Amino acid sequence: MRRFLKKVVTFFLVISIVTLSVNYIYMKLDKSDSSDVNKFADIPSDIKVCNFGSSHGLYGFNYEDVKDVECFNFGLSAQYLSYDKRLFEEYKDNIDGGAVVFLPVSYFSLFGKSELTEDVFEEKNRRYYRILPPELIKEYDWETDIYMNYLPSLTADTKLFRVLLGRPVDDGSGVWFKTVWEIDVAEDAKGAYERHIVTDKFDENGKRIVNEEEVDALVYLIEACKEKGATPILITTPFLKEYTDAVSGNDEEFYSEFYGLVNEIVEQTGVDYYDYAFDERFVKNYDWFMNSDHLNKEGARQFVNILMSEVVSRVTLQEE
Repeated sequence: MRRFLKKVVTFFLVISIVTLSVNYIYMKLDKSDSSDVNKFADIPSDIKVCNFGSSHGLYGFNYEDVKDVECFNFGLSAQYLSYDKRLFEEYKDNIDGGAVVFLPVSYFSLFGKSELTEDVFEEKNRRYYRILPPELIKEYDWETDIYMNYLPSLTADTKLFRVLLGRPVDDGSGVWFKTVWEIDVAEDAKGAYERHIVTDKFDENGKRIVNEEEVDALVYLIEACKEKGATPILITTPFLKEYTDAVSGNDEEFYSEFYGLVNEIVEQTGVDYYDYAFDERFVKNYDWFMNSDHLNKEGARQFVNILMSEVVSRVTLQEE
């Protein structure tokens, strides 16, 4: 019996050593960033211009032309305002007191069911274990924390072998370089309309759901920025005409409800709101979009240059 137990202990010891060794090598070699969170490992300490937001924030702001001003993009794909709030709480000390903070408000931002009801919630929520403390993570689970931060190789699946063999890993970053010339933009706009305006956005009586948690998070962000001395700016990023037409053509009441709610928040908080959804410089500029509602890298560069000229410079002059 003692000999058997010794073999069992030895077996598990060997397995543990091998697992930890593979995991160590994997963590050292893996440079992919499918969740776009690697940027938080080197976040500046005196950010003067930044943005939050979902994919419209992530892909809509390219600061590469902005020199001598520290900028940062807090946006992540499918990120809710309630997580913008959590990121702000964690990294607010990195934002300068006189900063300009862009808070993107997309058509889906203020409507719909709770994020917790999404089928992909758990998978999407994992990324925050790498950049937020437990108290700021929704539905925190300690086992997930261990897997994400200490044993990522155990959930890497086929990616593990590609990394260990030194093969490239497609993390989706190439999408930012594409243009809508490569897709059927009308079909893309139709699909985006369904996802953003219809899916999980109505109650059983067919009434559009106002997501009070997200509305409250936005108001909180506005007030928190002001308390810090920063200037919050509500903004809707540029879209192609096919996208805005798909919305208006399929839901005659949407724009009045959306802008009505945004205007309520503007009146309540006194925040400035810039709407670039119908901006003539973008609505038909296919070279600047990767799909019907997301700017590509060049479009995001041009957009930020416009913002620096039209918004940031105005805020700076007012402060002076």
